[in-house]
Amino acid sequence: MPIASRHSAAVAALDPHGSQVVLEAGCGHGVAVRLLLEQPRVSRVVALDRSPKMVAAVAASAPGAVAEGRLIVRAEALEAADFAGERFDAIIAINLDFNLRLGDSWPGLLKGLLKPAGLVVLAFEPPPGSGKGAGFACLSRQRLEAAGFAVSVEQAAGNVTLVLARLAEKAAFLDSAPAFP
Repeated sequence: MPIASRHSAAVAALDPHGSQVVLEAGCGHGVAVRLLLEQPRVSRVVALDRSPKMVAAVAASAPGAVAEGRLIVRAEALEAADFAGERFDAIIAINLDFNLRLGDSWPGLLKGLLKPAGLVVLAFEPPPGSGKGAGFACLSRQRLEAAGFAVSVEQAAGNVTLVLARLAEKAAFLDSAPAFP
């Protein structure tokens, strides 16, 4: 089964350094989860979806990762989830428009779930011929910047729009750091 561009683009956008704990909000059938588990730099994936059926399918597709504790699956909405203080190196969401469901509260929610150098990766692939990608990117950028993130928007393969966000303080520090030969 071919992998959709939105899934591979979201996983490729992750930071390639160090071991990472990744939260995928709205994991669906688990396509990105399986890609994440193949990455040597990803130590653990927390797959979250409101659908118990989807979460059960994800768990069934990677029983070894579940048994090892590399994959945690949870059937609940992001805004209702209690992570008991756990923080993530990265949060990804694919074709999940937080703007529609959570209004302007979602950037603060994600900010509270990230480690200080954490990354948010939003991948959105609108239907062919639709201009929804630009609207999604514009509103997501505005809301993330208002919450203190440094944001970039990129086009990936196909019609995929990537919104990448880091806390501005960390991003400003990295931008001003001296380059080493």
